[in-house]
Amino acid sequence: MDEVKLARTKSVECGAQEVKTQMDLFNQILQLLDTKLNDNSIMVFQEELRLMQRSSYYLEIQRDDLLPTADQQQHTLHLTDSTVWSLIDQQRLQRAMTLANTQVRLLLALLGMLYQGIIRGCRELEAFINRYDQGLVDSDTAASMQQMLQQTHQYMNDFESRMTRNLGPLDLQNQLIPNTGNLPIPQLSASLAIKMPVIFDRFKSCTTSNTVHLCWEVAGQQSKEPNQQFEIHVKSLHPTIAEHDQFTKSTCQSYNIQVNNLIPDRYYQFSVKRVDAVNLVYALWIDTIILKTLDIPM
Repeated sequence: MDEVKLARTKSVECGAQEVKTQMDLFNQILQLLDTKLNDNSIMVFQEELRLMQRSSYYLEIQRDDLLPTADQQQHTLHLTDSTVWSLIDQQRLQRAMTLANTQVRLLLALLGMLYQGIIRGCRELEAFINRYDQGLVDSDTAASMQQMLQQTHQYMNDFESRMTRNLGPLDLQNQLIPNTGNLPIPQLSASLAIKMPVIFDRFKSCTTSNTVHLCWEVAGQQSKEPNQQFEIHVKSLHPTIAEHDQFTKSTCQSYNIQVNNLIPDRYYQFSVKRVDAVNLVYALWIDTIILKTLDIPM
């Protein structure tokens, strides 16, 4: 009898412990869903991923053999430094551009996989909450969800760290300037730089019967950065035979432009992007807006 009572007591204790474990897991998941995985947080993850996918990425070359200036850690090499650029081996530079492009693509692919992992984990954790409320959770399900909870946390931490981490230097196999052994050569290093996407301001862009005033901004940019060049494309959506496949292209350094000599009561498609630079390694995003010119007043 004592052995039976002891076994029954252990069984009750194990059951109570299992209930407590499941309840603790339920509370952990519920807290995560209410805080870092609520609808607003998911939208933030999605927007951060979209910004990275729409950004422009550039190869930057720094001179490591000069002392840092007051406002930057290294001297970034600009195209105006023709003396140094003339020493750079073009084949090695092209390999560095290819390496940079590959690194960007891998980063974006990883961020996309992490985001999908977060969404998948969120859905499975929500399903667990529903099953728990219905009393349909057993020990195997709880163990599986414990692993899913840990994995989802890891996906979120990895996603956030990749979003905030500096893209860092490129691991080049060879110096960009070959060492001929005759004269000292500048010591160069290469890294990736990112610029946020250019987006039309839908509220400020407006039309008249024969003009369109376009305004745009850089996502997340609080002030307008000077000396930025943008490329504007204009295309009629319903052209006449004479206008078919014709479009205009212009560049400007401001964040707005007025397009003149348009036809009244006509739909036009406008696109904006940064002017391509020689050190651009990856950029797919071009923002597009469709506006209709006003009909001629009677």
